[in-house]
Amino acid sequence: MQTDRTRDPGKRLLAAAQYVRAGAVFADIGTDHAALPIELCRTGRVKKAYACDVAPAPLEAARRHIEHAGLADRIVPLLCDGFSGLDGLGITDAAVCGMGGELTARLIGAAPFLVRDRVRLILQPMTRARFLRSYLLSAGFSIEEEELLSDAGRQYELIVASYTGKTETWSEAELILGKRNIARGGAQLARLAARRISHLNNLANGQTGAEKEKTEQTIREIRALAAPAERN
Repeated sequence: MQTDRTRDPGKRLLAAAQYVRAGAVFADIGTDHAALPIELCRTGRVKKAYACDVAPAPLEAARRHIEHAGLADRIVPLLCDGFSGLDGLGITDAAVCGMGGELTARLIGAAPFLVRDRVRLILQPMTRARFLRSYLLSAGFSIEEEELLSDAGRQYELIVASYTGKTETWSEAELILGKRNIARGGAQLARLAARRISHLNNLANGQTGAEKEKTEQTIREIRALAAPAERN
C-alpha cells in the first residue's frame, strides 16, 4: 500500500520539522507534495507557510494535498525558482530538503534577504554536504545544529544554519563529518565515517605524491574523530 506522505512525512522530514521554530513564517523550497508545511501547520508549529516549487506539476500536486488537508488558509503554493519571490513575505525559517549541496548553496547565495533577515535554514543535502558546509561557513553563516539519521535504509545529513556575519574555518575532516555530528558521536557518525573513508580510499588509489598524502591525512583525521563513536 502506498504511503500518504502528507499523513506520514517520514523520519527525514519529521527530523527537519523539529528545527523549525515555533510561530515561524515558513518556506519549503522544492516542496513536492507539501508534506513538510502540512505537517508544520497541522501541528500548529508555524503561523503560515509557503510551499514553493519551480515546476508546475509538483506544485499542483502540493495544492491538492493542501486543500485535502484543509490548510489552504495557512499554506500558500508558490511557483518560484529557489527563494525568488519570497523577499518581503516575512519568512523567518526555510527548508531546502532533498537537493544537492551545490544547488542548495547557489540558491542561498542568490537570496540576499536570507542574510538581511537572519532566516533560519534547515538543509538536507542529498549530495556534497561537505561543499555546503564550506560555503555556509565562508559566507558568514553559523552552523547551529547538525543531525544524522537513517530513513528507509538510507542515511541523511541535516544542517541548521543562520547568518551571523562571522566566518569560521573547520578542518577537512570536520567539513566532511560535521562538527556537531562529531561532538554527538554515536552509531550514525560511525556509519558516515565509514562511508566517507571508503570514498576517500578509492580517491587516493588514483592519486600520487602530495595529493595522495593529503587525502590519506584526511582519512587518518576522520578515523581519529570517529574512533569514540565506533567504540560505542
